[in-house]
Amino acid sequence: MKVCCVVIKTTKAQKQNNKKEADNRYRVLFSNSKIPMLLIDPVDGVIVDANQSACDYYGYLHQQLTALNINAINQLSDIEIKAEMHKAATQKRDHFFFIHKLADGSLRDVEVHSGQLKIDDKQLLYSIIHDITERRAAEKELKELNRNFITLLDNTSDFVYFKDRNSRFQFCSQTLADITGHSHWQDMVGKHDLEVFPPDTAKIYYEEEQPIFREGVALLNRVDPYYDEQGEKGWVSTSKWPVFDENRVDVVGLFGISRDVTAQHKAQEELKIAASVFQNISEGVMITDSKGKIIEVNQAFCQLSGYSRDEIIGRTPNFLKSGHHDASFFQSLWDSLNDNRYWQGDIWNRRKDGSIFACRTCISVLTDEEGKVDCYIGLHSDITAQLQHFKEIEHLAYYDALTELPNRVLFADRLNQTLAVADRDKTSVAVCFLDLDSFKPVNDNYGHRAGDLLLIEAANRLKDCIRAGDTAARMGGDEFALTLTQLTSEVDLQHALDRILTSIAQPFTLPIGETICVSASIGVCLYPRYHNKKSQLLRYADQAMYEAKAKGRNQYFIHGTTATDG
Repeated sequence: MKVCCVVIKTTKAQKQNNKKEADNRYRVLFSNSKIPMLLIDPVDGVIVDANQSACDYYGYLHQQLTALNINAINQLSDIEIKAEMHKAATQKRDHFFFIHKLADGSLRDVEVHSGQLKIDDKQLLYSIIHDITERRAAEKELKELNRNFITLLDNTSDFVYFKDRNSRFQFCSQTLADITGHSHWQDMVGKHDLEVFPPDTAKIYYEEEQPIFREGVALLNRVDPYYDEQGEKGWVSTSKWPVFDENRVDVVGLFGISRDVTAQHKAQEELKIAASVFQNISEGVMITDSKGKIIEVNQAFCQLSGYSRDEIIGRTPNFLKSGHHDASFFQSLWDSLNDNRYWQGDIWNRRKDGSIFACRTCISVLTDEEGKVDCYIGLHSDITAQLQHFKEIEHLAYYDALTELPNRVLFADRLNQTLAVADRDKTSVAVCFLDLDSFKPVNDNYGHRAGDLLLIEAANRLKDCIRAGDTAARMGGDEFALTLTQLTSEVDLQHALDRILTSIAQPFTLPIGETICVSASIGVCLYPRYHNKKSQLLRYADQAMYEAKAKGRNQYFIHGTTATDG
């Protein structure tokens, strides 16, 4: 058996052709890229070459741009550049954040991916420029609008790669190598998606690239899933562009950039949830800017106030004023917001139809990073029915259900207040205990309904007989208590008591047309005659009332004196 060995020698010309082909491939990629790219001499910082995207971005002609030093564009100082490079190394990211100056003088935030590249035996710095000015602005806006439930994007890592016509990697960024388990990006050269990515994501990437190879159309801003080095699922925003041959006829590969938007994707989901909560929460929500101008309300607030959203936006909350609160109330509110960044309380507002309603309101102050007021958020719950119910309960607790007069509990409180005023002003008070004479026969002969009507009428007559500062209360059954104030003399007291006895003695007409007559017996105890026995005043008046009854009824008796009839 004969063995033939064929030795193929690579000629110098072939090596040069291979090198030229490689250089051409990079130059095609460089020239056709829609991303601004620069070739920089790392020794002196001179811009050796720039693609058209870079010229368009910076606003220079090609010859103008290549006449500049990179330091004329990068506005960071040498110290700041070194600090940023050190920071990038510490954070293990392959890109830098700089500020670049355009031809028109405007400054732009940029994210620069740089790598070493050898062309024509000269070592150059290959830089890919991403303008992140809008992204920075968008991140700031997102933070300002949704800081209770939105996660900020701190840093984004780009996956930069070039594939040949067979979808095999020719080069890629180290970031992409890291998430696929490769120690260096060169280890991925020649590999297919199916060899480096999980089957589910590899299938997505492969299928979305076929139209690019067939039709030469770009894929822009496609959001795809991916898995990081820990196997956690995330999302990337991907743009891929076809790379044509020298004749711009056949697609020889594609250039792609995929940017991690996991935080943004989650934030959008949270925004959807927040928007749903905002619109469906039962409480009315009002948001104003730092100057108090309303910038947003939810549907619940519109229903609460009776105004449409368009009628509310741009106004201040003053249009809801009901006139129920004075200036000191609002001053206290603002003091709390300024000092505590929070206020809670009940506010009476006015609806569009003019009706008044009560809101339990919680106002919170949101501030920016510098501590300045960004906006105010108010939560409003309609408690009108609740307050009304509370007032009804309070009324039942302090007022007699039949006559609407104060009951025994409220009378005791008012008596204490009246005595305190009398002590302060050095005036007299008459504490009276009144019982209707011959009331029981009314119930026995005409029924309890007739008795109730008589009690109501008697209460009304008592209210008509006393002054504004006096109190008439029902103590139970046919017994009433009174406080008579502003008495200037004993004659003044006699006139007041005679007026009451005369009023009660007037005939009562029942619904059946029957006329009945009753009278009253009144016991009186004077204050400050018994200054040291405040707690006994009503008991003394009760005892005096029985004295009046014993002496013939329809009269009053002052504790410590003799009987006097009406």
